[in-house]
Amino acid sequence: MKYLLGLLAIVPICVAAGTVINYDDGSTLTLEDSEKIHVTKDTLYRQQKYNNGRTIQFKVFPETARRDYVEVDNGTDDDMTVGSHEWCKAYVPWSEGLTFTQVAWQRACDTNNNGVYGCGDTEYDASDDAGVCN
Repeated sequence: MKYLLGLLAIVPICVAAGTVINYDDGSTLTLEDSEKIHVTKDTLYRQQKYNNGRTIQFKVFPETARRDYVEVDNGTDDDMTVGSHEWCKAYVPWSEGLTFTQVAWQRACDTNNNGVYGCGDTEYDASDDAGVCN
């Protein structure tokens, strides 16, 4: 064990951190190490020279539409209270993967741990929809 700790002290640990751009819609773009980005609110132009040596043309540089991650709709609205009956009915389990929202759904909604929100769950049984459970 002490040899392993000594080896870790000698070997430098390299951490690679790419540049990540977060957009207002929740999507992201991760740049590769060799990629460059120009951020501007104005129009960006690209210069193009022709072989005759006299003609130069400027063309609009297109905005990138590439994204790594696009936010998934989990079925709920922003005005819903997390854990409420309406929110529990609307939420699509595992739509976002394992997130804090998914864990909140498991704890507040799926109280009988069967993977579904419905009869047998505390919040559902206390709601007006509980009549279908009898």
